[in-house]
Amino acid sequence: MDVNTRMVKVNVTLIVLLLLFVAVVAIRAVIDSDMTWRYDKVFKDKGTGQLSDMIATADDDIWVVGNATRTVSYAGDESADDGFLLHHDGTRWQRRPMPTLFGDSVYEARFDDVDSGGFLLTASLKDQNSPRTARWDGTRWTALPKLPDDHRAADVRAFAADDIWVLDGRTGAQHWDGTRWTAMDLPVTVTALDGVASDDLWAVGSRSTNDVDTGREGEFTQPAAVHWDGRAWKHVRMPDYHFPAPAPPEPSASLSEVVALAKDDVRAYGEHSYNHGEEYNEPPEEDIRLRWNGTRWTKPPNAKSACADRGRAVRDGKRGIVLSASQYLTADGDCEGISYAELPSTDGIRSSSQQSLWLNAIEAVPGTDKILGVGHVEVNQAGNPTSRSVIVILQR
Repeated sequence: MDVNTRMVKVNVTLIVLLLLFVAVVAIRAVIDSDMTWRYDKVFKDKGTGQLSDMIATADDDIWVVGNATRTVSYAGDESADDGFLLHHDGTRWQRRPMPTLFGDSVYEARFDDVDSGGFLLTASLKDQNSPRTARWDGTRWTALPKLPDDHRAADVRAFAADDIWVLDGRTGAQHWDGTRWTAMDLPVTVTALDGVASDDLWAVGSRSTNDVDTGREGEFTQPAAVHWDGRAWKHVRMPDYHFPAPAPPEPSASLSEVVALAKDDVRAYGEHSYNHGEEYNEPPEEDIRLRWNGTRWTKPPNAKSACADRGRAVRDGKRGIVLSASQYLTADGDCEGISYAELPSTDGIRSSSQQSLWLNAIEAVPGTDKILGVGHVEVNQAGNPTSRSVIVILQR
């Protein structure tokens, strides 16, 4: 064996060892962490239903909205969702009545901050359409008039009590000026909106392509964005996405979230996907990440790490960012995992059972270092699934 061959083998060995070391370090960066979701409240009543959203204005003013499932038929095969509110006054959680305009059943309940103060509660009624909205000003609820149509409220953005936008998840936007709702038709399908000012608002979703009608190979939809400048909505072109030929069946690219950080820093997120199961060699799907730089929408470099920028996050002061129920990005750029405790062996649940924590909302409490979350724990005991609604707090 000559010297060059030996050197090549040594170099290859060193490269392999280096890659293994980097992989181990990366895994440890994700796993090793002292952060844990601790249970602040566990609802033992199986009929509590789902805790869908949370909002906090101060340490003594934290709200949670949920649905308590009740059986309404003798056979037990029908149910309705009784909406309820929970409020924390700095000492304990207490139930509060829902605003009367929502009736006795609500769906898809959500909170939204009002930049000028207070917050909104929006939910669909019994028919799972007809969304209604009420504003909390710190003292009382004020009902807003019913939206002009019965479409769902796909997203909401409120700059002031007299400057509120609602998307219907199709091509419609509604604006409240303090006196009446005004309906507007948009040139694309929109599902999410955000903005930094009342004259700088973005709505994102998808636009149809001609490929649907012509039968040509290609994406049926592409990412789309429209911008409100205070006077009109204008379509702003975005980059297209394409799978390599031959294209998989029914490919599509669309956006489902937008986050406005500054006038020249807006992020949009979505998915490039297709209809699975019709081909053997299926290409990988793709996360869509687009950024507005003040001039145009661009594709940032692909990020593959577990803590890659993939949507709305909750800032933890100067410590870092809570990206999801299981991922945390430190201020130093380290990707750390967040663990959770097992439910204790009570109420017919064994701590040794298989458990999974799912959070529907994560919220930072202003003026404190608290991070709270609401959701549920799925429990599987000997093949018998059940769940418990929970409120959790991030313990560092």
